[in-house]
Amino acid sequence: MYNIVKSLNYSARRDTTIIITIISMLGLPAFVAYLSGMLNGDSMQKMTPSAYFGGQTMGTVFVFTCFGIMILACKLCAGDASDKTINYEFLAGHSRVSIFAGRMVAGFLWGAVLIFILMMVPVVVFELLYGWGPETNKTEVLIRCGLVFFAIVRFCAYSMMLATITRSAGKGIALGYATLMVIAVGQSILEEMLDIVVVYPTAFTNACYLLISENSRNVVLDGKTVTIFDTSVTPDMAVKTIAVSLLFTVGYMIITYFNFKKKDRD
Repeated sequence: MYNIVKSLNYSARRDTTIIITIISMLGLPAFVAYLSGMLNGDSMQKMTPSAYFGGQTMGTVFVFTCFGIMILACKLCAGDASDKTINYEFLAGHSRVSIFAGRMVAGFLWGAVLIFILMMVPVVVFELLYGWGPETNKTEVLIRCGLVFFAIVRFCAYSMMLATITRSAGKGIALGYATLMVIAVGQSILEEMLDIVVVYPTAFTNACYLLISENSRNVVLDGKTVTIFDTSVTPDMAVKTIAVSLLFTVGYMIITYFNFKKKDRD
């Protein structure tokens, strides 16, 4: 399994699509933060991590981050599905279980762990440059970000399941995109027509719920009016996010493994 992961990592580091995706994930937060500041009449010098989260900029960036998750996860687990690489792995003596596990591990490392690190880079950079800021509670925001990781893992597992079932990274990405569109439209309809807020049934809505604070109040600090956002984390929020994410992740992996196991390679 280690050699398979090592081989996939080697290929990924030389994949143009993956390189462009990573560069985009690094540049996107700065672009969105700058655009948000321009629309609000502020400058980048005011974009502290607190303002970055409280102004829903981080939530907006995450929407685009989902595309990065899909691309990296699908490319790592099924990017070589059409070139008979798996046949050579079988001939090299690797078992089907080790081949499957190697692809899933590589997919999670690139599609979940790396994406989470990239998501947190702006938070670290903004704090080093401008300090945290008064709009949010630092500990609570970091806890929310930690909980988002579970939703990212869940969405990564879902993306790899689609790519494995279709035996194509491109088809997996396309189906993942279609899923996001259906979720976005469905969520909008439920909220506007039935006043139903969807949170835990999907990884996308769960993560957005964690990265967006709708409750706030204005207070005067040092003679200036500052909007303070409610970023408190309830036990119910934490337990449901972790439990549901792990449950769905395990379910997706079971479906993926049985599909991978029963299908012959081309």
